[in-house]
Amino acid sequence: MKTSSIMEKFQKIQSSLSEQQTFVMADVRDIFPELSNATLYWLVSELVNLGYFKRIRRGIFAFNEWMGKKNISISGEAKRLSDALEETGFYFYVSGLDILAKYMHHVPEQYPIILFAEKTAKGEVKSLLTKNKFLVFEPTELKKRYEDVLYAGREETQVVLYLTDSFEFSEDGLATLEKAFVDTYYSVTRNGYPLALQELVRIYENLQRTGNIDRRKTVTIASRRSIQYDIRYIVESRYITDEARKFVDIMREGR
Repeated sequence: MKTSSIMEKFQKIQSSLSEQQTFVMADVRDIFPELSNATLYWLVSELVNLGYFKRIRRGIFAFNEWMGKKNISISGEAKRLSDALEETGFYFYVSGLDILAKYMHHVPEQYPIILFAEKTAKGEVKSLLTKNKFLVFEPTELKKRYEDVLYAGREETQVVLYLTDSFEFSEDGLATLEKAFVDTYYSVTRNGYPLALQELVRIYENLQRTGNIDRRKTVTIASRRSIQYDIRYIVESRYITDEARKFVDIMREGR
């Protein structure tokens, strides 16, 4: 079924059932009597995956009021950084916790800003941000530099600078939610970004619960950073049986 056809059917369901708090498959079947049960179940499942519906419990669904309502509000320091860079004309976007803060239980008072900028502008970007009292360092330096700054009691806002040629998953200088999650996961697990993995799990669960993360897009983005196996395991974790987990554990023990 084409995306346009799925959206047409979603709009028809929305028009018919929008006043109901919840609905069941029988309600959807009444709207499309010409479709087979298999097609209807596939349609509803796909709309859940896309975030337009949320599954309340088995066989009961509701419209996802958060779909498309990201309402990202970046920190004051990230806004100051963006304002400084916008005047240069260079391509860039802010990612990480500034994009995900809405989905956190406890937002840290201070955290390194994750910034992506075009490769050819590396020197100019670092120079400009340094002049604006930002402490800029590269991802491989993150863990050591963060700890050094913490112990020294310095007050400069820290910026982790990633260089890129791709700005596909960003808009108006901000990463998409999927990109921000992948970038944060990469920074935490590969570069020692100062965020507990448990907090990142809670962020992902909140994104999932509100329907604001696209699983397929998340895996696609992860493949660009060569961590698609990690992310695919995470987004598909609820479908993985205990037996499969045990199987993998046994294989790991044998390495």
